[in-house]
Amino acid sequence: MFGAHNTHTSDTVDRESATSTSRPYRLAIAGLVLALLAAAAWVALLGSGDDDTAAVDADCKVTLVTVAVAPAMTDLVDDAVEALPDNGQCIELQVITKTVADVSAEQEELDEGDEDVLPDLWVPDSPAWQSVLTDAGRTGKVLVASLATTPVAFASGRADDPPASWLEALASPRLVMSDPKASGASALALLSPFVEGDVAAAQGELVPVAQAFGDDVASEKVGKLNIDNLEAGNDKLLPVTEQDFLVAERGNSALEWVAPDTGVGLLSYPLIQPSAGGSGMAVNSGSLDVAGRTGARLAEWFTTDAGLAAIAAEKLRAPDGAPLPDGEGISDEEQLPPVDKAQVDSVMKSWNSLIVPSSILALVETSDSMGTAFGDTTRIQLAVDASLTALDIFPDAVRLGLRSFSTNQESNGQDWRELAPLSRLDAPLGKGQGIHVELVRKRADELPSQTGGGSGLYDSILAAYQETNRLYNEYYENSLVVFSDGPNDDPEGISLNELKRELRQLYDPEKPVKIILIGIADEADLAALEEIAAAPEGSGSGAYQVLKADDMLTVLASTLLSRD
Repeated sequence: MFGAHNTHTSDTVDRESATSTSRPYRLAIAGLVLALLAAAAWVALLGSGDDDTAAVDADCKVTLVTVAVAPAMTDLVDDAVEALPDNGQCIELQVITKTVADVSAEQEELDEGDEDVLPDLWVPDSPAWQSVLTDAGRTGKVLVASLATTPVAFASGRADDPPASWLEALASPRLVMSDPKASGASALALLSPFVEGDVAAAQGELVPVAQAFGDDVASEKVGKLNIDNLEAGNDKLLPVTEQDFLVAERGNSALEWVAPDTGVGLLSYPLIQPSAGGSGMAVNSGSLDVAGRTGARLAEWFTTDAGLAAIAAEKLRAPDGAPLPDGEGISDEEQLPPVDKAQVDSVMKSWNSLIVPSSILALVETSDSMGTAFGDTTRIQLAVDASLTALDIFPDAVRLGLRSFSTNQESNGQDWRELAPLSRLDAPLGKGQGIHVELVRKRADELPSQTGGGSGLYDSILAAYQETNRLYNEYYENSLVVFSDGPNDDPEGISLNELKRELRQLYDPEKPVKIILIGIADEADLAALEEIAAAPEGSGSGAYQVLKADDMLTVLASTLLSRD
């Protein structure tokens, strides 16, 4: 019989606060591999020929084929395994229930030089599987593009105000995201706006959604509102598959299916052979690709009458996405086309970096020249307005500090002044004094009235970099962001070469702090800024010039909010 296997239920997500002693956004998977090795596995010996396993050829060498399967597909894969005919081979099939998040987490736990722990065959539940293979240096082979499908829209407590598009939903405070690696529905909520046409707008909305999700992870809010406890009248939008919705509404009559006017997404459950691409080696027996051939035989069952009936019984749809029989489905909307692989990889890479909260010390020049007109505003006002726009979308978990600089800010000749210390935006200032974000906003609003003097650029950058290194937090993306409109003109301060030498000495690759330098207008000393950015080699630092007022937010979006 070809059907022996064991199943494993995916572990619970355990996220730590950005101020805790454990790295954030890691899945609790300790002991998973050991548990799998210890679990009882049934050996499927293809070729036993009769009920007496003692009659198996003593020379038969069993080949292990591991199959990781999405929770929604486990029962179907079980059925497919049980239906496989005897073909005279000796194969152990180990079927394990795992989300994409589980597989990803196992890979993340590997030390450098360790072999990867990817399964031989994989039926993932999220398009994010592609990024997991990319990170592992694999391309994988899609044996079957779709074994089954299910439409994706939103569950809500009210149906009278559907979003006009997926992009509108992504930008809405009503959206409640789950981990896109653990939830294919949430993955499609991120990806579907990219097939609606406005890719730039979709990318722009991805940033605040990712950072807000990172904040929710740090605050342990993820998963508290779900389709089981969503109440009538609640207008939140929870990404959901048709299958999950049909199951959940049995116990929660308040649920409403809400689809954007542009259509629903269609989540596919493909069959992947991870080892068939990149640096990995396929499971082989002699010259035969056992994993690939086994996968092809499993996939055949899904096209049979028995397979299609079993798919429908699980409230899933056939690969073509056709409605469930007997009107059992909930979705009759137009289905959006799939997102291409390159876009999936790009979105997931951005998401994975953006969910790590930012720690930013902003250093803003307030010399005389910053009061110069720039378009229909001034240079200093442009820097302030752009910073406040960024502040509006930062989640509470972000740490932000603010300093200004021009020559002789203090009586001792110091060129910089601290306006707000580096702290979380939601940190209390003291009884009755509000929170840190209010102080940052107040101090930033005051900057345009404080211009004067020359540019003590080099001394101020060095002092700020020393501070960001001193307050480095391993649970954050640590950065120093500098706004400047001209060359250093403090003859009593350090030189450019001295600054570069100090930055090189301060930079620690184990505690990386990058410097983002934004030069405003033609007079900005871009050459010097580029040299400064290059000094802490490997830090990911960069220098950028803003020649038009409209460019400032673009620069901030690609540097201050995004990661390399």
